[in-house]
Amino acid sequence: MTSLMTNSSSMVALQTLRTINSSLDQTNNHVSTGLRVNSAADNAAYWSIATTTRSDNGALGAVKDSLGLAKSSVDTVNTGLDTARTALQKVKEKLITAASPDADRKKLQTEITSLLSQIKSNANSTVISGSNWLSVDSSAANYNATKSMVASFSRTGDAVQVDTIDIDTSSFKLYDSNTTVHTAVAAAVTTASATYSTAKTTADTAFSTASTTATTAYDTAVAAADTAFAGSAMDAAAVATRDTAYATAKNTKDSAIATAEASKKTALNGAVLALKNSLGASGTNSLGILDKSRVAATSEGVATVSSVADIDISGLSASKADLAKLANYTSIVDSALTDLTEASTTLGSTSSRIESQSNFVQSLQDANNRAIGALVDANMEEESTKLKALQTQQQLAVQSLGIANSSSQSVLTLFRG
Repeated sequence: MTSLMTNSSSMVALQTLRTINSSLDQTNNHVSTGLRVNSAADNAAYWSIATTTRSDNGALGAVKDSLGLAKSSVDTVNTGLDTARTALQKVKEKLITAASPDADRKKLQTEITSLLSQIKSNANSTVISGSNWLSVDSSAANYNATKSMVASFSRTGDAVQVDTIDIDTSSFKLYDSNTTVHTAVAAAVTTASATYSTAKTTADTAFSTASTTATTAYDTAVAAADTAFAGSAMDAAAVATRDTAYATAKNTKDSAIATAEASKKTALNGAVLALKNSLGASGTNSLGILDKSRVAATSEGVATVSSVADIDISGLSASKADLAKLANYTSIVDSALTDLTEASTTLGSTSSRIESQSNFVQSLQDANNRAIGALVDANMEEESTKLKALQTQQQLAVQSLGIANSSSQSVLTLFRG
């Protein structure tokens, strides 16, 4: 039955065309955006996972930026330490030169002062993002020796965690202008040095007394042996007796002096240890590598207290005591060089760790991008094929609708006559 009011064929053709147009719009959207899941309406589960992963990737990008800044900071500080180590090595060489008998120590001190000023200037100029790790003031209200660098971001369920790489700058700072500590150290140096001087004087006096006593006893024994020999028959037996007395007297003297030397050395070593302990208790070890007071002592027990920054050889002569002080200054600088080397080693390891972590974060970002792509990216080969097919279906549906609409026109022929 043909009806003018209801055209079932047209309705079916129209519904088919609507369905094809909807699929064609969806496919066009996939092709234009490159995504098969572009909103929660497309696939709520996949869209939610992809959106969360994108957010985490953004956080990882911020972590990577932070790591880049951290590495830049560490490398800058390491450059400052390298410069300081190079200049300090030259100071050490000047001190060794100053030990020569005819060295001009005043001119050498001028060069040393210049090198130390250069180190101080470089330390003050090593600033990273407004922060200086080499020249600090630990008494400042906002001072924090530990620098925390954001190193990672992770998610477990709904909980997120941000981890850091902590750098203790107190282990490699060069200068600390904390006046409270400097005042306490200065007082401790004065007191401890006086105690050491008293102990050294006592030890020297004890050794001198023991040495004099041993020498006097030796001279007395030799004189007695000579007197006995002069009153003897002076034969071979008498010579042997005299020689034996000589040897015994010498052995007694040498033993007494050796014992006195050992006692003196023990006393001086104890005095030096007490000196070091006193300075350690004063807080000098909390200062910088170059401005903290150090104790150095020769094998004879001559001790010197000084920081690298306070070294002054301009007034030293070629006397035994001054040469011992020069040797101690050299030991103090060498100790500071060791600290600088250890500091550079620590920073180098930290720099490598930061770089490794940065590479790891990049790998995580790449893995997340691949995961997002697997969830929401459109298969362009499939979508292009589907697009061609839908375009063809659309053309056929339009033609089918036209045929269905024209069928009602045939009723007009019934009314022609």
